[in-house]
Amino acid sequence: MKKWILALSIALLTSQAGAAEQDPQGVSQEFYSWYLSALSKDESPIDEHDPVLNHYVTPQLLQKINVLIKSPDGMDDDYFLQDQDYSDSWVDRVSVSRFTVNGENASGEIVLGKDPDDRQLLLVTMRKDRDGWKIDDVEKENR
Repeated sequence: MKKWILALSIALLTSQAGAAEQDPQGVSQEFYSWYLSALSKDESPIDEHDPVLNHYVTPQLLQKINVLIKSPDGMDDDYFLQDQDYSDSWVDRVSVSRFTVNGENASGEIVLGKDPDDRQLLLVTMRKDRDGWKIDDVEKENR
């Protein structure tokens, strides 16, 4: 009985460790779904220094955003959306392309929204650290 419980415990720990190691697509999908959901609930993850940001975003990018916010000109656009506001149609419409991985870096496209007249195209760069993949840069893609 003890061997069976030990084997079951090892199997559970192994499966949880594998689940924690996500690919860049999964992490970016999770982040944008969480972020847009928070905004739709009138929460402001950046202004409130939400600890969840630390899970998804590199410390270097968080520092950069902090500097931009405190600069004399401030920050006009939401860094992660590259726009001043979000569309309600984006909240449940996050599409992620396959990311190109080059060592500890990866980049790919995120499309927010479905309607061509009301969507946002983003190029997201991620960096892998000991905790997994994290967002390191976001740029608006013009097409």
